[in-house]
Amino acid sequence: MAQGENEIVGEVLREYRSRTDLSQEDAAHAAGLHRAQYGRYEQGRNAVTFVVMLRIAKALGVSVEALAADVSKRLARQAK
Repeated sequence: MAQGENEIVGEVLREYRSRTDLSQEDAAHAAGLHRAQYGRYEQGRNAVTFVVMLRIAKALGVSVEALAADVSKRLARQAK
């Protein structure tokens, strides 16, 4: 079954967060978000706005370009 765009974004966020050893709560706090909202992004239940993606990227210590590149690669692989 193909994943939706929001699910792929969530998967990428989860993977980057796990590399930093941050909990969802810590990542959410660093990004200025409530933990439940951050969790919905990782679960792919909510779409992440660009401004929020910038804040999450900063909290995870990664560029928004790196996050976008990973999402784009996964979307392209899925389209094949």
